[in-house]
Amino acid sequence: MSAPWLFDADNHYYEAEDAFTRHGDADVKAYVRWVSEGRRRHLMFGTSISTSLPNPTFDPIAKPGVFQKRLQELESGGGDRVLSTTDKRRYGQLVPISPAYRDRDVRLEVMDTQGLDRCLLFPTLGVGVEGLMNRDVEMAYKVFNAFNRWLEEDWGFAHASRLYAAPHIAMLDPELAAQELDAVLGRGARIVALRPGPANGRSPADPLWDPFWSRVNEAGVVVAYHAYAGADDYADAFKFLWERQRVTDVKYQATLALALRDSRAIIDTVVALILGNLFGRFPKVRIAAVELGCSWVPYCLHVLDHAGTLLNREISAFGTTVEDRPSDVFKGHVFVSPFPEEDVLGLIELIGVDRVLFGSDWPHPEGTVEPQDYLRCLEGLDAGSVRKVMRDNALNMLGLP
Repeated sequence: MSAPWLFDADNHYYEAEDAFTRHGDADVKAYVRWVSEGRRRHLMFGTSISTSLPNPTFDPIAKPGVFQKRLQELESGGGDRVLSTTDKRRYGQLVPISPAYRDRDVRLEVMDTQGLDRCLLFPTLGVGVEGLMNRDVEMAYKVFNAFNRWLEEDWGFAHASRLYAAPHIAMLDPELAAQELDAVLGRGARIVALRPGPANGRSPADPLWDPFWSRVNEAGVVVAYHAYAGADDYADAFKFLWERQRVTDVKYQATLALALRDSRAIIDTVVALILGNLFGRFPKVRIAAVELGCSWVPYCLHVLDHAGTLLNREISAFGTTVEDRPSDVFKGHVFVSPFPEEDVLGLIELIGVDRVLFGSDWPHPEGTVEPQDYLRCLEGLDAGSVRKVMRDNALNMLGLP
């Protein structure tokens, strides 16, 4: 068996039940607590229950990649578009939780069998709770400080120089965000995770956030915008725009809500950062769009290059001017991890092979069965480019040898 060489930019863990409370003070432990709803258990943050996941205890859990065949069928236009409520493809096969999902040393052993040398690690439950604390800003930072300490203890920010877990930083308060960033940088974080979308009612490129971005720029740490599942301002905006009158078809409204917000947050974020000249003010900042696919990229580039008026494309922001073509700024600072069922080769042609990251989403059911299955997306690509996507780009992004 050849030595592990792949660098997966989207791996996940399943959180321990005390992930938010183990290192929390009395206030955090009173604020975050488990509640029962029939046979199910959910986490409550203050007065809000996190319901984005049907079983946040993760035992049993769906097998890795169990939805991938179905996703490939839908993407290609094949197979049945509609599944019955009893169709097992809706839920996947449930199995007892594997030790590799919660134990970093077992995970390394599994990675060896998968051909994975290194990976970036993101939360499962943790990426869907920030919006529940929008109105409890100071508590949100205490909760995520406790979560990030748990993350460091159980997984490490650079364990064995192979597992790079991304601490989560809430973009709700500039000063508190900078303090938490300082804390995780001081403990060795190489990448941090942010929720895509507005920064508590402001553009993330607003100069009020400059203390945060200046630290990112100086440290060379990567900012990953990861898919977010949970309550947020986009849900509130949908209710305001589309549900001010009496709803007459609940099922239609649910479908419309999902369709209209698809990729909305990451498009808004990237457009806001580039048109706000964030990368002109902080040229070393690099961001990665993880588990957000790539179908949004062509439209985003179009929006960027058509910003301004019909005949004048000058872009000024906060006393500065975006000097370069906005799509070129994107290609210089934004890394994208496409879904395996998407047109990965098309993305490479659009933004360049150096900015595309392999991400399996393992062990989530919508990801690949095995991380190396992603290689099938790159059939026809030359060996050097395959190595860039599957390894070198992630190393270069993080500044690793």
